[in-house]
Amino acid sequence: MLINRERADALMDREDIAVVVASTPINTYYLSSWATDASWGFGDLALAILPRDHALDAAVLTVEVDMGQPQQGQGTWMAVRGYARKPGIGAGGVQAALTAEGLPQNHQEAVAQYLRELGLDRSRVAFEDRGLGLDVNELLGGTIDVVPARDLLRDMRMVKTPAEMANMRAAARKTELSLQLSAEALAAGATCAEAERVFWSAAALAGGRPVFLLITPYRPGFGRLPKNAELQHGDMVTFDATAEFSHYTSDIGRTAVIGEPSPEQLKRYNATRLGWQAALPEFRAGRLSTDVEKAVVASIQAHGNPEFRACGLHSVGLEHTDHPHPGGGMHSFELVDRMVLSCDLPWIGPEIGKFHFEDIIYLDGDTVEILNDADGRLMACIDGRTVRVD
Repeated sequence: MLINRERADALMDREDIAVVVASTPINTYYLSSWATDASWGFGDLALAILPRDHALDAAVLTVEVDMGQPQQGQGTWMAVRGYARKPGIGAGGVQAALTAEGLPQNHQEAVAQYLRELGLDRSRVAFEDRGLGLDVNELLGGTIDVVPARDLLRDMRMVKTPAEMANMRAAARKTELSLQLSAEALAAGATCAEAERVFWSAAALAGGRPVFLLITPYRPGFGRLPKNAELQHGDMVTFDATAEFSHYTSDIGRTAVIGEPSPEQLKRYNATRLGWQAALPEFRAGRLSTDVEKAVVASIQAHGNPEFRACGLHSVGLEHTDHPHPGGGMHSFELVDRMVLSCDLPWIGPEIGKFHFEDIIYLDGDTVEILNDADGRLMACIDGRTVRVD
């Protein structure tokens, strides 16, 4: 069970919400653990209905043909109900009736019918999709109070459960391994375009799903290079990578230098490494993300890089940015216990080089746990292999 039911209850009580309706694969999966290939791949085929009252049955509503599909993981803890887009295999792989007679004809009707069955057709209902909420309200004769749920669901997801953390640790491990193999390809003479393909292959071979890799070659005194450029001694390559495991993501940044790093590169790298480590006590529940960012920047400056300017925090989970951001903006947010954060530390010194470091951080009481290797942020490509610069 992925959902943090205790937090969900508290947030629904705070907003006086009787039931939440999720309609994207991410949030249907979070609430219900239902993730068939059909419901995930085609989108908006499976919805999850979560009542606040634990005595009422939560349910997955999906097209009937999806009901008997092999599930990922351990399956759902919710009841599974079908609606008629296409008749086919029923629950548990049993052949269903080859007729849609008697079933709701679409997901709007399915939601409306289920709210009536629960006795929640005159309540305050939070819909992830506002348009779906308005359609359902019309079918019910305007009896429900439709409120938005997209950021409410992100708020629920900020506090991770043990099941979620197992997935996130696996995602971080697979991302990190794939990055290391990509850097090894650079050390053997690959271009960044070739090393990028290594990352995509390695993540899949490790059992993850590669999502993105921002790989950038940079030459001090010149600037950014094309991805297919032949790399020379002194060039630097930055990695910003994400691979998923069981739909949970990670976000890790590393830097490789071709040959041994210069004294000035080492100086700036050590300022970032030591300054970031010294600022880790700033990462605690109750702090504003913007205040933590300022503290990290000040610490890196104090440890030897007065030109450092940018630190970026965001939460990580089922989304790359897993905390509420109303209106789509990247707002500041309050850190909470048992959340997972990513800390971006990019820097360019035109005559020195380009660095990017990023780590995955789990807040657990007074403990700050780094889910990936806390060292090895800088790699030197020497004699066909990578050497960690710690």
